[in-house]
Amino acid sequence: MDPLVIQGFGLAAYAVNMVGFSTKRDQLFRSLLFVSCSLFCIHYVLMGAYVAGTNLGINGVRSFVSLRFKGYTWFALFAVIQTGMSVMVYEGLIDLLPWSASLMSGFALFCLSDIQMRIAMLICALTWMVNALIVGSWGGSLNDITNATLLAFTIYRMKTANEREAQTTSL
Repeated sequence: MDPLVIQGFGLAAYAVNMVGFSTKRDQLFRSLLFVSCSLFCIHYVLMGAYVAGTNLGINGVRSFVSLRFKGYTWFALFAVIQTGMSVMVYEGLIDLLPWSASLMSGFALFCLSDIQMRIAMLICALTWMVNALIVGSWGGSLNDITNATLLAFTIYRMKTANEREAQTTSL
């Protein structure tokens, strides 16, 4: 397949993620994450990064499931699936990056919310960024740099809004 078409999947996923990671609404965030993970799954598999692609495919399903279900049991279920599937296609140490980032984001989506969820997702985005740079993914690199920036800004906005609300309530 044409390398530009492969990079195009990553760039399309990047565009969807730009909208998702800038929202303060958890449900919309998870829905857009489903779409973007699905596109990135295709992108990374076509690039030959099978653990990244596998984890992103699972992440897409997981994001969709997390719209309705929460809790440690759901996180554990997906952690087992992601670990098993990652072991099956593991090729080298770089594969630990997408696997660990996927576990971290799974914990965030099933067990955290609001600012805590976004802080965990920020760490996850930085881990994925290292992976994308090593693999050579244009869309992945742009995505994770942008995600980290948007998440930091969104965390700041949410923290500021919470502080304003606390000041208003205490008056």
